Amino acid sequence: MRGLTGKVAFISGAGSGIGLATANRLRDEGCLVTAGIVDESQRPALGKADAVVLDVRSETQWQRAIANVADKHGRLDILVNVAGISRHGTVEETTSQIWDEVIAANLESVLYGSKAALPHLRRAKGCIVSVASINALRGNTGMAAYCASKFGVAGLTVSMAMDYAPHGVRVNCVCPGTIDTGMVRVHLDDAPDAATVLSGIVAKHPLGRMGRAEEVANAIAFLASEDASYITGVALPVDGGRSAR
Repeated sequence: MRGLTGKVAFISGAGSGIGLATANRLRDEGCLVTAGIVDESQRPALGKADAVVLDVRSETQWQRAIANVADKHGRLDILVNVAGISRHGTVEETTSQIWDEVIAANLESVLYGSKAALPHLRRAKGCIVSVASINALRGNTGMAAYCASKFGVAGLTVSMAMDYAPHGVRVNCVCPGTIDTGMVRVHLDDAPDAATVLSGIVAKHPLGRMGRAEEVANAIAFLASEDASYITGVALPVDGGRSAR
């Protein structure tokens, strides 16, 4: 993809799943990648890529991490907000603790990361790509806090796109369907009848399968590249056709 070689990128949630796939894809495209990871156990998966332990719920840690990357490379061109958690439950089943955990990890993290990165992105005329969810477009049953947080990511994306377009900064998000990651596999392992749950998941997607993390990473790389230079404020479904139903 055009315009990624030599660009400096920071990716949160890069120790596994979509974040790890995105780190690998952007490195393959010639980006200088720094990966935000949960703990040191995730570092080996990234090989030679720079990695920093980051609690995405902490504005202070975000400010420090982004400043360090910008100081090291002299710039920051791309921020990818991937980190997040999933919790199930209706509104009545959602405790204040669950609500706070999900909003902090999924939505406040995007606010804090973007806030820390934007001074650098304005100078570089860079971009932000965040990971929302198909549940940011259509909602879902039994996922009240998660859906609220992902709708928030999509809304924040549009707001930032409008606010920072005059500065040459593009802001987009991707909205994955069900992607075959560790998070999903844990959900399946906890299900009383995993085969039935998996069959139901697959049936929602016209392409007839779960997506791969690499397929979401491909969309993120596109939105971060110059091939998407006239695209901003978009919530792009990467969902095997699920949103078309």
